[in-house]
Amino acid sequence: MRTATYAILLLLVISACSSKEASRIATVKNYYSGFNNGDYKLIETQLSDSLTITEGNYVMNFTPETFKTHFKWDSVFVPQVKIINIEQQENDLLVTISASSKRFEFLRNNPLVTKHLVHFTNGKISRIDNVDFINTDWKLWTEQKEGLTQWIVNNHKELDGFMIDQTLQGGLNYLKAIDLYTNRENNSTKPLEE
Repeated sequence: MRTATYAILLLLVISACSSKEASRIATVKNYYSGFNNGDYKLIETQLSDSLTITEGNYVMNFTPETFKTHFKWDSVFVPQVKIINIEQQENDLLVTISASSKRFEFLRNNPLVTKHLVHFTNGKISRIDNVDFINTDWKLWTEQKEGLTQWIVNNHKELDGFMIDQTLQGGLNYLKAIDLYTNRENNSTKPLEE
């Protein structure tokens, strides 16, 4: 009788862990789906009261309101995220994604393939650590970024600062800068349209 009771308890624990993992996977899928569909409400329901995103030593802390501002900036570039793989790592998930966007296209790393270690608090995403960039050409990325920013400083000072302005307007300015830079021979005599 004791053995049967232990077996039932073990099955219940395994079932609860499996259910928790399935719930976390669904949370991650919904989070990235929100970017694909431009649906911040879907993203917000997957997040804890605060969200921390890290890339190496760079740490970004968000509230739901400040993350919405970041989401609006990112949405300008029409991101499309594809989940390549999800692995359980203790209480976290290691998620490999492929992200395409107008920004990554300009920076000549489209799609950008990364690994994110996703942490949870009470079943909600509370931290995302960017732990690996797969086959990213940082030299080309830097050349594109520096070429763009320097050209804008020299030719369209009204857009200077777009690279650090992560608001909706900053994103729109970034796109405008990319367009002007990409078509600079054609745009050299055109006035900047509002």
